[in-house]
Amino acid sequence: MRAEEGSRHAPPLSRHVLFETGDLDCARERVARIFCNHRLEIVGDGAAFHATQHHAPGGLISLNYISYGADVMIDPGALDSFYLIQMPIAGAATICNGRKEFLTGLETASVLNADLETRMHWWRGCGQLLVQIRKAPFMAFAERLFDRALPGPVIFDPQIDFSRPEMREWRRLAELLFQTAECGSGWSAGIQAAYNEQRLLEAFLRGQPSNMSIFLEHGSHGATPRHLRRAEEFLRANCHRPITLIDVAEAADVAPRTLQLAFKARHGLSPMHALQRERLRRVRFDLQHGEDVSVTDIALKWGFAHLGRFSAAYRREFGELPRETTRRTADRF
Repeated sequence: MRAEEGSRHAPPLSRHVLFETGDLDCARERVARIFCNHRLEIVGDGAAFHATQHHAPGGLISLNYISYGADVMIDPGALDSFYLIQMPIAGAATICNGRKEFLTGLETASVLNADLETRMHWWRGCGQLLVQIRKAPFMAFAERLFDRALPGPVIFDPQIDFSRPEMREWRRLAELLFQTAECGSGWSAGIQAAYNEQRLLEAFLRGQPSNMSIFLEHGSHGATPRHLRRAEEFLRANCHRPITLIDVAEAADVAPRTLQLAFKARHGLSPMHALQRERLRRVRFDLQHGEDVSVTDIALKWGFAHLGRFSAAYRREFGELPRETTRRTADRF
């Protein structure tokens, strides 16, 4: 729902009103029941303060609409147990999540990472649609999607740009879900509801840049042969060790030549090239996730002893040098 639509019609999720109040302490306490404890302060005289929350609970997610009327400062710290996607449909908000601060409006939204500190200024007249995502089941879902144990929490770029086609499509899916919830209370029940939630989360994981984007496989479809899956699992579990083609073939219980042909047919590369790519991905994850990291230390950690060849391979894989990743990450995540 766009802002101009909201001005002509009832607020979103009007069938699911949780509370309306002009009392600051009441608003803080009621919002905290759904989300988490936080500091809420009115900026200025607060004459326009009137807090509203509409809430439709689901399985993996909940849908919400919140407006405070007046300018407010909100400081929840780290959300810990959930992610929160916020889409203004009226007004604007300034968001600080981790090290990134930016302004959101009709074409720019935000995702608050569960593990990063958050501070916000919702400007007067701001009303937002919010998708709350429970962290624990979301991480389990992400591991199934990525087909691997994740090396850490998913950290998204907090700024959502709806000029990108992938995120315009994601917004369309989210708006359809809000419209379905508006029609009644049964939106969150049954197989179709679970499918809709998972479709929304998969589209977000695939479309919104994160520290896990490097682990997404875009070219493989269909069932993976058992021996190839065993080989891939062995590579991921042992990429920190000096393993050889024979080691991988023995783990897969096939001949080395059979394994090479299987990797070539499935991925277009050899098992040893797949091992190098996995190690490069682990390097990139560490560069994006660490504080004051040493490129040399991380390269050596993942078995790259020749730093010149490592930098060249990293640039071929990701289109930038390792030191460029560390500089860019400081402003992004």
